[in-house]
Amino acid sequence: MIRAHGKSLLVRTAIVVEGVVDGLVTLVVLLRGRRRPLVLPFVGHGSPQRIRVGARVVLGRSEAVPDAIPAGEPARPAAKRRSRRAVFLASVSRFFTIELPRAAVVVRTPARASEFRADRDGYLDVVVDDPGFEPGWHDVELALDDGTSATAPVLVVDPRADVGLVSDVDDTILETGLTRGLAFLRATLLTETADRAPLPGAAALYRALVAPRGGVGRPVFYVSTSPWNLHASLLEFIALRAFPLGPLLLTDWGPGHGSLFRIGAREHKTGLIHRILEEHPGLKLVLIGDTGQLDPEIYAAVAQAFPDRVRAVYVRRAGPWEARRDAEVQALAARVTAQGVPMLVVEDSTAIAEHAATIGLLEGGAIDAVRSETGS
Repeated sequence: MIRAHGKSLLVRTAIVVEGVVDGLVTLVVLLRGRRRPLVLPFVGHGSPQRIRVGARVVLGRSEAVPDAIPAGEPARPAAKRRSRRAVFLASVSRFFTIELPRAAVVVRTPARASEFRADRDGYLDVVVDDPGFEPGWHDVELALDDGTSATAPVLVVDPRADVGLVSDVDDTILETGLTRGLAFLRATLLTETADRAPLPGAAALYRALVAPRGGVGRPVFYVSTSPWNLHASLLEFIALRAFPLGPLLLTDWGPGHGSLFRIGAREHKTGLIHRILEEHPGLKLVLIGDTGQLDPEIYAAVAQAFPDRVRAVYVRRAGPWEARRDAEVQALAARVTAQGVPMLVVEDSTAIAEHAATIGLLEGGAIDAVRSETGS
């Protein structure tokens, strides 16, 4: 009881502190002026019958709005070089935002214009029925009452697509050191996006998985416990490193009523994968993650609950090698594989490509491209 009471007091204190900090930041921003309402769009997805659109409504400067990345364009020129101080200030500014709670937002598609309201943290996460879109990439306009607007790219998944790729981000497509606090802060706050290197071979592997030769294009969903504040920088990384574009499904950091985080990794990722399965009933999923957090346990549980909807599970070894953790993950993979869903613990992208080719997920010729990018 003492421990539970202590945790509850800590959570309540964290919520109060967050409120005080938000209030002080708001006061400073208002006193300094030159701020106006902004809509920061997220990458959406859906079907011809229904799309999901997301954004955040904040108070800020016009330059805070990220440059639009054309849907489907694999890369763009590297950003202008900045000093470490400039990179740090830009990175920190992403976390000191002033949300506009309950803001009215009009979502316009070819078939309709619908008004929704953001939640108390300024987030918009809404579903639009019968949007009037064919399969492919489309732009959806998001507008506020004062005329402020933004464009959200939305992927309408082709109903003929057979497979969807679900990928973790941190330590799966790029090295972040999320489980090592200082390494994560250094990579997130002090490193230019153009200087952040992808895991070798990952981009070539993902391109091969989502673009089967002679087949229908497959969607990729990036699922991460990184905060929404990093959406723009992660999207820039994906474009710069020629990963296939797809929805970035992130989370909101900060104290909730049950713990010091609004939602835990297991609940967050499991809920998102279940939602993808529900919203895209024609897709079977390939799940890719790493051993650094709970990806093996989360993916294994999904595979066991929906064995007919998961084609394969691939888990990269991440961080320092630990015999106990490796044994746990290997045992978990063996159980899932024995139940009918192949689950592999791998060292690199080439191992994933080689196995994926054996079960028809990619062409054998793609292995060489992945191997070349991996350097193996």
